[in-house]
Amino acid sequence: MINNPLPNGLPWSQLDLSTDYYDHHPETGVIRSYDFTISRGILAPDGYEREVILVNGAFPGPLIEANWGDTIQVTVHNNISTTQEGVSLHWHGFLHHQKPWEDGVPAVTQCPIPPGKSFTYSFEAELYGTTWYHSHYSAQYAAGLFGPMVIHGPHTSPYDVDLGPVMLSDWYHRDYFDLVEETMKANSTPVISDNNMINGKANFDCSTLSPQDTTTCQSDAGLASFRFQRGKTHRLRLINSGSEGLQRFSIDGHNMTVIANDFVPVVPYDTNVVTLGIGQRTDVLVKADGVLDAYWMRSNISSLCSLSSNPFALAAIYYDDADPSQEPQSQPWNVPDPGTCANDDLSLTRPYMQRQPIEPDLTYNMDINFFKNASDVTLWSLDGVSFRGNYNSPTLLMSVLGNNTFPTEANVRNTGSAKSVRVVINNKTPVS
Repeated sequence: MINNPLPNGLPWSQLDLSTDYYDHHPETGVIRSYDFTISRGILAPDGYEREVILVNGAFPGPLIEANWGDTIQVTVHNNISTTQEGVSLHWHGFLHHQKPWEDGVPAVTQCPIPPGKSFTYSFEAELYGTTWYHSHYSAQYAAGLFGPMVIHGPHTSPYDVDLGPVMLSDWYHRDYFDLVEETMKANSTPVISDNNMINGKANFDCSTLSPQDTTTCQSDAGLASFRFQRGKTHRLRLINSGSEGLQRFSIDGHNMTVIANDFVPVVPYDTNVVTLGIGQRTDVLVKADGVLDAYWMRSNISSLCSLSSNPFALAAIYYDDADPSQEPQSQPWNVPDPGTCANDDLSLTRPYMQRQPIEPDLTYNMDINFFKNASDVTLWSLDGVSFRGNYNSPTLLMSVLGNNTFPTEANVRNTGSAKSVRVVINNKTPVS
């Protein structure tokens, strides 16, 4: 973005890929302001009509864009009127130094925004790359309350075209209220997603609906599409914005060069398939050097690691003047799912900026488990505690007010005078 001062020719001046972004970031003085109205509306992103939570009337929500070092301000209006539910927005991956109350987690950093009320978030873009925002109220983002964010900054390899965010999301035809109730029943079984989408679009075979389901449904809702310029290198910003599905992304007939994972630029490496867990982001470069005029973009929910009745998402890529009315005829890469439920080998993903980890003043080792309580409800636990929050008394607020005595289910740790804390998480469950 260049509609701002450009000291030494760049918004971030002389800072570059070698800058330790955990310790230092530019301060541009530029404020990027956004105004979001949250509401409910009827949509059919994959042809199946349902009530969806919208941002400014759109699903997915609008792009938030800024430069490294800008201040982002978002005023959120809770205009949900059909149900009495709060709202909060979490800015995924941001550090919020000196501003933990901007993190958007109800019962921890804030109270939910009540119906008919507004709240303004203000925070700095201390890191750069690709990320997303989403509701942190209950399972609300499964109803569509999410959108992409792009923070422009240095990059490890040159490219010609920024195609922008590519959001990969599993999709449920039931509202999140129903999904939560189903999950919290005694002896419940895991809920299964109904579809998989790219940038909020997918097709669904309405003939597979049960005779009892009379919901309006159209089988050819339409897929997302992209344009490649032949011979040019394109940047795609992949985001797993789903609720449960582990995504495996690929483009027929094209290699991808990974240049960043989450907010971390990496030494570039090539791959045919990128694996993304929930909330993860990967930036890739793709050269438009195919022999065909159209290709399929694919994202598959891992059938070995996740639960979906329609795991295969498609979007179309058309070269230059290709006819968009004709479906691509390309074939997928033959790269079987390894079933590891993990990201690419860490030996491939070397951060470009090297940083020596500091010795922590305090270390916690915490196990993740799940168990059945006395009511036969399956719950998760972290360090032996199943969290239960109080939306009316967030822990940060209570601490600021001088109340540092919390119930066990708040799972609060007092780190005392420690300036650095290392938390080692051990997943003791059979799922990723």
